[in-house]
Amino acid sequence: MKLMQAFALTTTVILLSPAVVAQDRTDGSATEIAEDVQGIHQALNRLVVLLEEVQQQQHVELLLKRIELKERRLAPLERHLRSAENDVVGLEDELKHIEVMRTQSEQEIDDEIRSGKDDPDSESRQRLDALERIVEPLNARLDEARMRVRRAEDDLLDGREEIELLDEMLMELLEPPRQ
Repeated sequence: MKLMQAFALTTTVILLSPAVVAQDRTDGSATEIAEDVQGIHQALNRLVVLLEEVQQQQHVELLLKRIELKERRLAPLERHLRSAENDVVGLEDELKHIEVMRTQSEQEIDDEIRSGKDDPDSESRQRLDALERIVEPLNARLDEARMRVRRAEDDLLDGREEIELLDEMLMELLEPPRQ
């Protein structure tokens, strides 16, 4: 709307300027010429104001689009974070379960030793050995999942900070000028 006003005003100034200049100086008084020039000056000032408003509106629209784009890019990061957090919880649960099984196997071995049935090839010892072989790779996967969580949190934080900065810029543009 303002852009159309600016173009209409520009067209009016451009069309009227030659008519004022080409006017026979003998027909009009100096006062009339001064009034015409003053009118052109006022029209140009209004045109400048309208163009500045159009520019500000375009800047606001651009900031809004940038904010929207940044917010859309956060959604996959949030899903990735939730997935990594779920992986951490699942791996921690699995480690807890293995720890319970290790404790049971150790208890069974202690019971076998007390009863004098200590066999290095017993089922309890084999199970304990198998569980201990599982723990190390499981801990490595857990560390990796925790690292993914930290990276996702950092990426989300960066994205949110960018959006916050854009929001602040937008609010500054929308605030009325202080006088």
